[in-house]
Amino acid sequence: MFLLSACSTTNNTLTFTPPAAKPDETIVYIYRPSEMTNALYSPGLTVDSEFKLYTKNGLISRLSLPPGEHVFEFQAEKKYTDMAPVTLTTDAGEIYYIRVSTSLMIKNSAAYEPYARSFKLTQVDKEVAVKEIAQCCLDNSTGPSEKTKSTVKETEEGFSVDKTQNPFSH
Repeated sequence: MFLLSACSTTNNTLTFTPPAAKPDETIVYIYRPSEMTNALYSPGLTVDSEFKLYTKNGLISRLSLPPGEHVFEFQAEKKYTDMAPVTLTTDAGEIYYIRVSTSLMIKNSAAYEPYARSFKLTQVDKEVAVKEIAQCCLDNSTGPSEKTKSTVKETEEGFSVDKTQNPFSH
Protein backbone atom coordinates (compact mmCIF):
# COMPACT_ATOMS: atom_id res chain seq x y z
CA MET A 1 0.00 0.00 0.00
CA PHE A 2 1.40 3.39 -1.06
CA LEU A 3 0.53 6.70 0.50
CA LEU A 4 1.12 9.91 -1.45
CA SER A 5 1.04 13.28 0.19
CA ALA A 6 -0.24 16.33 -1.64
CA CYS A 7 1.43 18.74 0.75
CA SER A 8 4.69 20.37 -0.16
CA THR A 9 7.59 19.72 2.17
CA THR A 10 9.64 22.65 0.93
CA ASN A 11 9.56 25.87 2.87
CA ASN A 12 9.96 29.07 0.85
CA THR A 13 10.30 31.51 3.71
CA LEU A 14 12.81 34.27 3.20
CA THR A 15 15.02 35.61 5.93
CA PHE A 16 16.48 39.04 6.24
CA THR A 17 20.15 39.11 7.14
CA PRO A 18 21.61 42.61 7.26
CA PRO A 19 25.30 42.98 6.45
CA ALA A 20 27.51 44.13 9.31
CA ALA A 21 28.10 47.85 9.75
CA LYS A 22 31.57 49.31 9.27
CA PRO A 23 33.39 50.25 12.50
CA ASP A 24 33.04 53.99 11.83
CA GLU A 25 29.35 54.06 10.83
CA THR A 26 25.87 53.33 12.12
CA ILE A 27 23.27 51.58 9.97
CA VAL A 28 19.58 52.38 10.45
CA TYR A 29 16.91 50.39 8.61
CA ILE A 30 13.61 52.19 8.10
CA TYR A 31 10.79 49.85 7.10
CA ARG A 32 7.06 50.09 6.61
CA PRO A 33 5.04 46.86 6.73
CA SER A 34 2.52 46.33 3.91
CA GLU A 35 -0.88 47.48 5.12
CA MET A 36 -3.99 48.70 3.37
CA THR A 37 -4.27 51.62 5.78
CA ASN A 38 -2.90 54.71 4.05
CA ALA A 39 -1.25 52.50 1.41
CA LEU A 40 -1.24 55.31 -1.16
CA TYR A 41 0.34 57.87 1.18
CA SER A 42 4.10 58.12 1.65
CA PRO A 43 5.23 60.93 3.94
CA GLY A 44 8.77 62.21 3.58
CA LEU A 45 11.28 61.33 6.29
CA THR A 46 14.03 63.65 7.48
CA VAL A 47 17.07 62.81 9.57
CA ASP A 48 18.55 65.75 11.46
CA SER A 49 16.33 68.13 9.42
CA GLU A 50 17.65 66.79 6.09
CA PHE A 51 15.28 64.98 3.70
CA LYS A 52 16.28 61.32 3.21
CA LEU A 53 13.41 59.32 1.69
CA TYR A 54 9.68 58.72 1.25
CA THR A 55 8.29 56.00 3.51
CA LYS A 56 6.48 53.88 0.95
CA ASN A 57 4.22 50.95 1.83
CA GLY A 58 6.03 47.59 1.97
CA LEU A 59 9.56 48.95 1.50
CA ILE A 60 12.77 48.93 3.51
CA SER A 61 15.49 51.56 3.30
CA ARG A 62 19.05 51.43 4.64
CA LEU A 63 20.65 54.61 5.97
CA SER A 64 24.34 54.92 6.82
CA LEU A 65 24.92 57.60 9.46
CA PRO A 66 27.80 58.75 11.64
CA PRO A 67 27.57 57.61 15.28
CA GLY A 68 25.81 60.00 17.64
CA GLU A 69 22.37 61.43 18.28
CA HIS A 70 19.97 61.64 15.33
CA VAL A 71 16.41 62.94 15.10
CA PHE A 72 14.10 61.06 12.72
CA GLU A 73 10.87 62.85 11.83
CA PHE A 74 8.30 63.18 9.09
CA GLN A 75 8.09 66.29 6.97
CA ALA A 76 5.32 68.51 8.28
CA GLU A 77 2.13 68.13 6.26
CA LYS A 78 -1.34 69.31 7.23
CA LYS A 79 -3.04 66.13 5.97
CA TYR A 80 -1.37 63.92 8.65
CA THR A 81 -1.70 63.89 12.44
CA ASP A 82 0.36 62.58 15.38
CA MET A 83 3.72 62.67 13.61
CA ALA A 84 6.06 62.71 16.61
CA PRO A 85 9.83 62.55 16.01
CA VAL A 86 12.10 59.79 17.33
CA THR A 87 15.53 60.56 18.74
CA LEU A 88 18.08 57.77 18.46
CA THR A 89 21.53 57.76 20.05
CA THR A 90 23.63 55.42 17.92
CA ASP A 91 26.96 53.70 18.48
CA ALA A 92 29.63 52.98 15.86
CA GLY A 93 29.37 49.59 14.16
CA GLU A 94 25.78 49.00 15.34
CA ILE A 95 22.53 48.38 13.40
CA TYR A 96 19.19 49.91 14.41
CA TYR A 97 15.64 49.40 13.14
CA ILE A 98 12.76 51.87 12.90
CA ARG A 99 9.26 50.76 11.88
CA VAL A 100 6.77 53.12 10.26
CA SER A 101 3.27 52.35 11.55
CA THR A 102 0.13 53.89 10.15
CA SER A 103 -3.48 54.33 11.21
CA LEU A 104 -6.65 55.84 9.84
CA MET A 105 -9.39 57.21 12.05
CA ILE A 106 -12.83 58.23 10.91
CA LYS A 107 -14.30 60.99 13.03
CA ASN A 108 -17.93 60.52 13.98
CA SER A 109 -19.52 63.94 13.66
CA ALA A 110 -22.57 65.53 12.09
CA ALA A 111 -20.50 67.63 9.68
CA TYR A 112 -18.02 66.19 7.22
CA GLU A 113 -14.48 65.96 8.50
CA PRO A 114 -11.61 64.35 6.58
CA TYR A 115 -10.05 61.12 7.82
CA ALA A 116 -7.37 61.50 10.47
CA ARG A 117 -4.33 59.83 8.87
CA SER A 118 -1.39 59.25 11.17
CA PHE A 119 2.10 57.82 10.83
CA LYS A 120 4.33 56.80 13.71
CA LEU A 121 8.05 56.00 13.97
CA THR A 122 9.01 53.31 16.48
CA GLN A 123 12.41 51.86 17.32
CA VAL A 124 12.16 48.06 17.15
CA ASP A 125 14.36 45.26 18.54
CA LYS A 126 16.41 43.29 16.02
CA GLU A 127 14.52 39.99 16.47
CA VAL A 128 11.12 41.58 15.84
CA ALA A 129 12.38 43.76 12.98
CA VAL A 130 14.06 40.88 11.11
CA LYS A 131 10.82 38.85 11.19
CA GLU A 132 8.66 41.79 10.11
CA ILE A 133 11.04 42.78 7.31
CA ALA A 134 11.10 39.22 5.97
CA GLN A 135 7.28 39.18 5.91
CA CYS A 136 6.64 42.63 4.48
CA CYS A 137 9.52 43.87 2.49
CA LEU A 138 11.30 40.97 0.82
CA ASP A 139 10.34 39.70 -2.59
CA ASN A 140 9.98 36.01 -3.52
CA SER A 141 11.28 36.51 -7.06
CA THR A 142 14.65 35.11 -8.05
CA GLY A 143 16.05 38.39 -9.25
CA PRO A 144 15.39 42.09 -9.29
CA SER A 145 12.09 43.03 -10.81
CA GLU A 146 12.25 44.53 -14.26
CA LYS A 147 9.75 46.74 -15.99
CA THR A 148 7.75 44.78 -18.49
CA LYS A 149 7.20 46.35 -21.84
CA SER A 150 3.75 46.41 -23.35
CA THR A 151 3.26 43.94 -26.16
CA VAL A 152 0.05 45.56 -27.35
CA LYS A 153 0.56 47.00 -30.82
CA GLU A 154 -0.66 50.58 -31.10
CA THR A 155 -2.76 51.35 -34.14
CA GLU A 156 -3.98 54.64 -35.52
CA GLU A 157 -7.51 53.28 -35.85
CA GLY A 158 -10.05 53.23 -33.06
CA PHE A 159 -10.71 55.41 -30.06
CA SER A 160 -8.14 57.90 -28.84
CA VAL A 161 -8.47 60.64 -26.24
CA ASP A 162 -6.45 62.86 -28.57
CA LYS A 163 -9.24 62.66 -31.19
CA THR A 164 -12.05 63.72 -28.84
CA GLN A 165 -13.36 67.16 -27.98
CA ASN A 166 -14.53 68.56 -24.71
CA PRO A 167 -18.36 68.56 -24.90
CA PHE A 168 -18.53 71.50 -22.47
CA SER A 169 -16.24 73.77 -24.51
CA HIS A 170 -19.07 75.28 -26.66
